[in-house]
Amino acid sequence: MMQFMNTENSKIEVRGIDYSYRKNHVLRSMDFDLPVGKSIAVLGANGSGKSTLLSILAGVRSCHGASAVLNGHDLLKDKAMRRKMLAYVPQTDPLLPELSVRENLCLWFRGPARKLDEALSLPAVEMLRLNDFLKKPVRALSGGMRKRVSIATALINDPQILILDEPAAALDLCYKAEIREYLSSFHKLGRTLILTTHDEEDLSVIDTLYLLYDGTLHLQDRILRGDELLAAIRPVSHVS
Repeated sequence: MMQFMNTENSKIEVRGIDYSYRKNHVLRSMDFDLPVGKSIAVLGANGSGKSTLLSILAGVRSCHGASAVLNGHDLLKDKAMRRKMLAYVPQTDPLLPELSVRENLCLWFRGPARKLDEALSLPAVEMLRLNDFLKKPVRALSGGMRKRVSIATALINDPQILILDEPAAALDLCYKAEIREYLSSFHKLGRTLILTTHDEEDLSVIDTLYLLYDGTLHLQDRILRGDELLAAIRPVSHVS
C-alpha cells in the first residue's frame, strides 16, 4: 500500500475546471487549492454542479484543460497515481445486490484475493465494522449498511484522499450520525476528505467550507449555519 507523507503546506492545486452540458455552463474556469490532510465540504443548490465537480476531481468525468497537481503529479492525467492516492464514492452505490458483501469487496480490491483479510484490517476499513455481515448478500442490507459497504469498496485499496458525493443522502438520522462519526474518524487518520452535502450536521466534521454558485467556488467561514448559510448558498440576486 502506498503511503503519502503529509506536510503542513501540502495541497492539491486544481486549475482550469470549465464544464458545460450543451448550453448550460455549469463550472466556469475554476482555480482553487485543496489542502491535504483536511476535510472539505462543497455546498450548493441542486443543479449548481457539485456532483459534476466531484466526478471531475475523481477522474470519472473528463474535463479538457483541467489539472489537479499534487507533489508534481497531475491526478487528472496520471491514472496510476490517481488510483493509488484517491477513491470516490458516488451517490448511487456501485454494489451488485446478488453478491455478498465480501464478494463485492473482492471485485474492487486490486490486490490478490488472499490479501483481502489484511486489507479489511486496515484502520480506515476496520472502522466500518463490516465483519458481522461480510457473508450477507447486499440485497439483504439496510440503507445504512449498504452505504458503509460502498465506502469500504473505495477504501479497500487504502487511499489517502476520499471523495464522497452526499454520503448520508436518504439515510435516517441514526445512520446519518453513524456515517458522520466514521468520516470524522477517517479524517483523524490524517487523510483528506472532500464531500458534498445538503445536511448542516455534516459540517461538524469539516475544516474548510466552499459554496458553489455561479459556476465558481467561494470560500466561506466553516461555522456558517442556518439562515446565514442559506443566504450564502442563494445570494440575494438569485432569489425570485
